[in-house]
Amino acid sequence: MDFRLSPEEENLRKSVEEFVREDLIPLEPEFENAPDIFEGSRWKSRAKLSHDPEVKRYVEMMENLEKQAEARGLWYLDVPKEYGGAEVSNVAMIAITEELEKTSIPFELGNHVSNILYNCKGDQVDKFLRPCIRGEKTSAFGLSEPASGADPSMLQTTATPDGDDFIINGTKMFPTFADVADFVQLFARLPGTQGREGVTCFLIDTGTPGYRVVRSIATIAGTEPCELVFENCRVPKSQVLGEVGKGWELNQAWLGTRRFQVGIRSHGMSQRVLRAVAHGFRHDSEETERAASTIGFFLGELEALRTLTYLGAWKADQKLDVRTEAADVKLFATELLHEVIDFALEIVGPSALQKRHVIARTFRHARSRRIVEGPSEIQRHIIQRALFREGVTLLELI
Repeated sequence: MDFRLSPEEENLRKSVEEFVREDLIPLEPEFENAPDIFEGSRWKSRAKLSHDPEVKRYVEMMENLEKQAEARGLWYLDVPKEYGGAEVSNVAMIAITEELEKTSIPFELGNHVSNILYNCKGDQVDKFLRPCIRGEKTSAFGLSEPASGADPSMLQTTATPDGDDFIINGTKMFPTFADVADFVQLFARLPGTQGREGVTCFLIDTGTPGYRVVRSIATIAGTEPCELVFENCRVPKSQVLGEVGKGWELNQAWLGTRRFQVGIRSHGMSQRVLRAVAHGFRHDSEETERAASTIGFFLGELEALRTLTYLGAWKADQKLDVRTEAADVKLFATELLHEVIDFALEIVGPSALQKRHVIARTFRHARSRRIVEGPSEIQRHIIQRALFREGVTLLELI
């Protein structure tokens, strides 16, 4: 295993490092009081519709940063070459994200493109994929349902064939910013199927008759997922993403390598929290001594997380099955981040409870990370299942 970057990738990493140092870090004081919506790239949808002068001011700053990043050649990095991108490796993307996580500015390089959209074919490419690459359209991900909870194999939304169309009926919960997205990647099942069978992914335009946004749901993390209802929503067969009945594989592909990004982002967030703790005690030798051993322990755990994340990304680059590694990283990263923040809240005390304090703000976003894209219990189930598959081999080690 070799996690070293190619000379081209290393030059790219250095360019990102320079961008972070020269363009992002100087803006950190400005973003201390930024609305919570300015997290990642999803601000591009709802925030741009706001008439609030303060929100508009932050939108302008983010757009200027985008232009600066593009001018440095730091855009379309994970986009395949056939669509005009750099198609850098998973390991390189982890290295790039690691540089971005050295600042508290919530900035991502590139537009939000769901990885499974690269399964678009024919007219879907120009209607859905390319506009997302260019940042002209945004999408929502419709998987979770009221009754299925964290287990997507229990989804109940149906897609009934009817001539050249499918008729969609069902309810989706918590797709992020679905009220302002241009289309939704919706997962439904064929009638008479259960479990992983018959699951199919559809690309459904906002405003399609029978597709209704019932409400948006405010969360402690500042995001506003939605509830969607589909009532006899007619969708052409030409808007099936991938193949009919093969949607489960798309769902797994969407979740897989994304979890490695969760790992390195949690690594960066944890480091920033520990720096905040150390900064608060820099003039108090007694408190510094009291916290030193625990901080040292966490630093060791974070290095383990970093290595595990790079390992998973490397395996993904080798086209290996990384479902278990992705679950390992997602579970370890989000649980460790929560432990770091809990320690920080305890040792820093009441001042860390202020809404705009870096520790309190990180906590609001970190708690949701243990749930979204598969909660911790689901990750434990995936890991346990893998251990049982390898049970005989493991017993030989005892």
